[in-house]
Amino acid sequence: MTTHLKSFLLPAAIAVLFACNEVSQVNYLEDAPIVATRTMPDGEALIEMNPSLLKDTVIFPLSYFTEELQIIRLDDRDEALVNAYKVYASENYFLTQASDNTPCKLFDKQGKYIADIGSFGQGPGEYSYLYAGQIDEPNGRIYLMPYTTESLLVYDLEGNVLPAVPLVHRMGYSIFLVRDNEVLIMGKPHPDIPSFIWMQDLEGNKFYDIFSSIDFPSNYIAMALSSQNEEAIDFSHWIWEPQTDSLYHIDLVKKKLIPRFTANFKGEALKSHRYAEWPGYFLGNTSTVATITGTDENGNMRRRQEGDEPAYYIVDKKTLKGAYFVLVNDFFGEERFNEPLVFQNGYYLACVDPGDLEERIKKALNSNQLSDKMRQKLTEVQANMTANDNNYLLYAKLKGVE
Repeated sequence: MTTHLKSFLLPAAIAVLFACNEVSQVNYLEDAPIVATRTMPDGEALIEMNPSLLKDTVIFPLSYFTEELQIIRLDDRDEALVNAYKVYASENYFLTQASDNTPCKLFDKQGKYIADIGSFGQGPGEYSYLYAGQIDEPNGRIYLMPYTTESLLVYDLEGNVLPAVPLVHRMGYSIFLVRDNEVLIMGKPHPDIPSFIWMQDLEGNKFYDIFSSIDFPSNYIAMALSSQNEEAIDFSHWIWEPQTDSLYHIDLVKKKLIPRFTANFKGEALKSHRYAEWPGYFLGNTSTVATITGTDENGNMRRRQEGDEPAYYIVDKKTLKGAYFVLVNDFFGEERFNEPLVFQNGYYLACVDPGDLEERIKKALNSNQLSDKMRQKLTEVQANMTANDNNYLLYAKLKGVE
């Protein structure tokens, strides 16, 4: 699906966006067409989107979905310096992902450095590349999932290495969810294991498998995905060789995988893609610009991108209305997200280099679309920035998420 066929409603949407103080009261899809049908296979509701019905592009402000954006300057001690591309959050902590030989680091919500979490290497509690993580604050634990692994790495909130959780099966590109003594593992189909989703305990004992009809060749490059922005546990795959698929909910009571959303792209329009779930909406893209990774002779990550530029769509779960969409960070004026599927585990989170943030603030302060409150906040951040600053965290909690 090529983007030049879509009608962009930027001027009108921008006017609506900044004319209203209570953006949560605006129905941005009110005039959008119904683009999906609701069916009941096996008695379970499935929303099937018809991409040919997507017409115009609707602009959504970030503040429509989130509470107020917070800007946190991280501790600037040498041991606290980070260069992270991914951040995890809990009620009182941030965890920056390991990147470029800088290990994961734990901070409190004021940006104070607490500890390194693990390190690079092959020993206990060490890792090379990480795929997923979780801060289990109520139980004082941090869990990290390497790209390919036989165990889930475990630490306490002071950075001490604890006994790892042995996995029932060796997994790659997999995600997980720890709840008390239970661990839900979500991966990709493999001919050597009966199910790629199962529940186990922290000692490596399997409780039960969750079976599904998902089937694609085991040699496909496939990555497990889950937004985890709502109470339901959503699950899908990013697959290198495109095929028709769905976003699922994992029902832990019925012990089954239930398809909830699919986009029926066909023929040449079917590209590598991914899905997401936000409170009240299903989302996806028409294609994915894939990041191909490897290492150089020094062990450093190298990256290149290939594939078609994606266009993004959004579908209202209740009304089934939908459109292509653009997400604008209205806390920074008219700043547009190139990758708008930004919410994970109930948060928008970004780790930003201070030089990049300074440029973004300058541009925002020159915008006439910035609220007075945010203008004051950005002016204060700018006035207190120094050349020796660590990275900054931008975060906002999704509305309606506990």
